[in-house]
Amino acid sequence: MTTVAVVSALPAVRAGLRALIESDAGLRVVREAGSVSALSVPADVVVIDVEPGVSAQDAIPLRELAPAVVFLGAIAGARRLIAGLEGRPFAYLPRDAEREAIIAAVQAIVQGLLVLDPVAASDLLFPPTLEESLSANTAVAAGENGADQLTLREGEVLQLVAEGLPNKTIARRLGISEHTVKFHVAALMAKLGAGSRTEAVHLGARRGLVSL
Repeated sequence: MTTVAVVSALPAVRAGLRALIESDAGLRVVREAGSVSALSVPADVVVIDVEPGVSAQDAIPLRELAPAVVFLGAIAGARRLIAGLEGRPFAYLPRDAEREAIIAAVQAIVQGLLVLDPVAASDLLFPPTLEESLSANTAVAAGENGADQLTLREGEVLQLVAEGLPNKTIARRLGISEHTVKFHVAALMAKLGAGSRTEAVHLGARRGLVSL
């Protein structure tokens, strides 16, 4: 049995990740925390939902808590990750990675392998251009907080929720598992501050995120 700790600032995302991970009989979540610093129970793997602004320096405490780490989302200064983790195996995936990709990554890094999604890992392999850096700074100055933005997949799920489709139909429409749909619904509700699917649709419509 592989033990897993889950880290996310959003309770709904932590719950979604727990359900997603424990859908595999060989994995068990032994700890949930809102931040890396709040983790206290060692685990074989830490799965961390990376909030915007998290840096490689923030990941260093993970060295003491788990021999392997799965990062879901981009990390500022990600090129320092390898040195910061001192040779520990890790996975670097998009924040909206599918259930199958997350579970496969956990299983792979337990075996000592490195897992890099081609898109998510681009900042590990290539430094941003001056133009990209300026664009990012402009977005921050304009108040575009990434924590309030839905991923492309979350936007797709929200649109289908707005059309009144149940999770099973959404999963079939998008070619993903129902567990993954539940995770995305939990994440987008947390980001929108919604207490129900209906409220999420209304808030999404007000922000121009869905068409009714």
